[in-house]
Amino acid sequence: MIKVLIVEDDDTVRAILKRLLINKFGITPFEANNGGVGLQILQDNIPDIILLDNIMPVMDGLNFLRNLRKDEKFKNIPVLVITTSDDSEIVEQMIELGITDYILKPIDPQLTAQRIKKAVDEIKTRNGS
Repeated sequence: MIKVLIVEDDDTVRAILKRLLINKFGITPFEANNGGVGLQILQDNIPDIILLDNIMPVMDGLNFLRNLRKDEKFKNIPVLVITTSDDSEIVEQMIELGITDYILKPIDPQLTAQRIKKAVDEIKTRNGS
């Protein structure tokens, strides 16, 4: 079973993403309301995919991503950034840190499902399932 971690401070967006993962993919995700909590969750649960907001209190997505990529265990986890920010400098830094995709809010459930499916399919292909 594919494991997904949602790191998103907006309860509504987190609920939309969770419902989408459950209904379209049969995946019940782990959830964190900021990057700090997300990093704590990673200590006991290594996800196959991370859905990451950028603009959050405590620890934003860029700092979460920097911390994530420092650890060899998490270096290759696909990260889909979901945010309102279209700041090209931040996007460029995230690309350099190896994000898989970038989705702008407001969430388009159909587009988001397509992008998640692409990441899930790549993981299944890599794992031979």
